Amino acid sequence: MTRILRFVFPILSVGLQVAVYYSGSLVWPSLGLLFFGVLWLVGLALRRDWVLPIGLFVAFGVAAIGLFLDLSTLLMILSAIFALLAWDLGEFHTRLRKASPEDDISRLERTHLLRLILLALAGGTLSALSLSLRFTPSFELLVILMFFAVWGIGRMVNWLLNRES
Repeated sequence: MTRILRFVFPILSVGLQVAVYYSGSLVWPSLGLLFFGVLWLVGLALRRDWVLPIGLFVAFGVAAIGLFLDLSTLLMILSAIFALLAWDLGEFHTRLRKASPEDDISRLERTHLLRLILLALAGGTLSALSLSLRFTPSFELLVILMFFAVWGIGRMVNWLLNRES
């Protein structure tokens, strides 16, 4: 399953960026993005592992430039999420190729995909909520939220470390 999805996510990421840039009347950058997407897919097909971080870096950079140019914020965030998913699945697939024959590869794939999908849904939902909700919190509230976020991340890392050992 990861073999297919590691090609689907770059297509979605670059496809969203091409569509948004083209709808913003930026024809040449959208053609350049299309060419980059083809190179990304060819690199994946040829199992060039160095393509993964370059694809992630370029996709994030193009999404950031799209935000700077006031293109669709939600679609740029989604394209960045898809690029992150493509990078993660590419790295995971690289690690799976080095797995021993005794490992249950299908279980590893299912577990990883479930975690990845839940994380992507949470990130996409929080991004959409942050774009739709408008409020200006005070500095004190931001500091309290930051402490809770750091505490929550620490608890989650602790839970994951204890669960896997």
